[in-house]
Amino acid sequence: MKKFLFYLIVSLLTSTATFAKQKVSYLEEVYSLGSIAGQGLACQADKYHQFELLARAILMSKATDSKMQKEGMEKYNIGKVEAFMTIEDENFANCNEITNNFNEQKIFKSILYSDGKIKLYNGTIITPHKPYDASKLYKEDPYAFEKADKAYKKSLALAQKNSKNAKKIPLKDSNYNKYANQFN
Repeated sequence: MKKFLFYLIVSLLTSTATFAKQKVSYLEEVYSLGSIAGQGLACQADKYHQFELLARAILMSKATDSKMQKEGMEKYNIGKVEAFMTIEDENFANCNEITNNFNEQKIFKSILYSDGKIKLYNGTIITPHKPYDASKLYKEDPYAFEKADKAYKKSLALAQKNSKNAKKIPLKDSNYNKYANQFN
């Protein structure tokens, strides 16, 4: 199922025919970009940092204003975290296949210009609503996987601890009094 989802997202993002037929909203697109980034990060794909740079540039350049950009970044991060957690929960199964597909995406044929303009692989040029210095958009972090893995495990441990220490709430049916004598 996860493999199918990955192929679906990649094909949506890389197929110009699909975009021509089906309009994807900005938030859906950046969520998909985040999901793909999360898979690349979890599987430690060679081109992860290049993807991250291009995805963030697309996120910033397609936003029509700062508010939309902020919402886009939140969706992007949610997609990234959810995809990373899914791969981690599955013990990194299929990472070889995911990495191969990740590194072969058409997005890597896109060109990012210093002012934030992007020329996509299909020739489409995206101009940001406000020019920015693209070199400051993303700094490669060689420890990105370790940090994400550590944050995931810390969050998981905290959730398990909280579930053990949670106050037990007695559950009663709204008809409890009506049926109570039948079970005593």
